[in-house]
Amino acid sequence: MRKDVAMYRRNKNIFLDNLENSLPIRILNRLNRLFSSYLIKNSKTVFSERIIEYPILFQHLKPGPCRILDFGCVEDLLPIHLASLGYRVTGMDFRPYPFTHKNFDFIQEDILSWVPPDEAFDTVVSISTVEHVGLSVYGDPVCKDGDKIAIEKLWRCLRKRGELIITLPAGKTCIERGMRIYDGQAVKELVPMIETMRFFYKPNRYGEWQETTEEVISKLIYDDYRTISPAQGVVFIVSRKS
Repeated sequence: MRKDVAMYRRNKNIFLDNLENSLPIRILNRLNRLFSSYLIKNSKTVFSERIIEYPILFQHLKPGPCRILDFGCVEDLLPIHLASLGYRVTGMDFRPYPFTHKNFDFIQEDILSWVPPDEAFDTVVSISTVEHVGLSVYGDPVCKDGDKIAIEKLWRCLRKRGELIITLPAGKTCIERGMRIYDGQAVKELVPMIETMRFFYKPNRYGEWQETTEEVISKLIYDDYRTISPAQGVVFIVSRKS
């Protein structure tokens, strides 16, 4: 099985028919269930920021024909969700994307060297991606101001009155585990013409997500920056190009 497809299979959004029904996979799945039921007794549930990001994005998007750029779509089915809803979607990422749809096009390119088309999209979406640009987390080039350059280019390809919709990890400003974390002031310095800025957090790694204030976010320190899915704060941002 291709590694680039395996990551999408884990959450059961896709199935590989010839694979799922094969005897070796059925045996492995059975063993996995047995071992998982044993190990899960001592595990704790961690809900990532996706619990907030996807619902609030779909809540905000307007129905109808719309050209959407989804920057940072690898390891994600969001562009296929959007294409299936009838939006005309272009995905862009440094790494290859394995799926296709009649309403979906893909550009494999480094945003730092990408020349954006002027005013090509009605909406630009980027879910928890801009914070990584220039930090070489995925083998992309190192660039100190990578997040700023990314925002400038995404803004350039947005049509007038179009919306830039992004999410970023929120908390006390720092750079940890290959990502930048932003407080309210850092967001305002990064993103132009903000119309909406909503903060969400969980008080500890195993806590429940809830909406909060910019003041709370400015003091938020994550329990463990080095673990899987460390984010305890996220900011949802909507900007409109005049």
